[in-house]
Amino acid sequence: MTKIKDNTTDQTLCPVARAETVVGDRWTVLVLRELFAGSYRFEEIQAQTGGTPQMITARLKKLEADGLVTRQVYNKRPLRHEYHLTEKGEAFFPVLMALR
Repeated sequence: MTKIKDNTTDQTLCPVARAETVVGDRWTVLVLRELFAGSYRFEEIQAQTGGTPQMITARLKKLEADGLVTRQVYNKRPLRHEYHLTEKGEAFFPVLMALR
């Protein structure tokens, strides 16, 4: 019987594995879809995805930490932000379209 090699280290270096850790869940893909469609404000993204505020906040923070999204203030009182795709984030568009 052939023993399966443990590729844990190789997977962390693999671009496909890294991409899966960034956008590997439904809510992240939906948030990206809305950003590609032109929804930049939190309330718009939440309304269009149907996610809870906590879930959308967590996904936006992760996308920002991964360098796919930037956050910009658009209103100081009350404090409100817009989210925009970075060049790296825009590079995911063909991948998202391929999943249609």
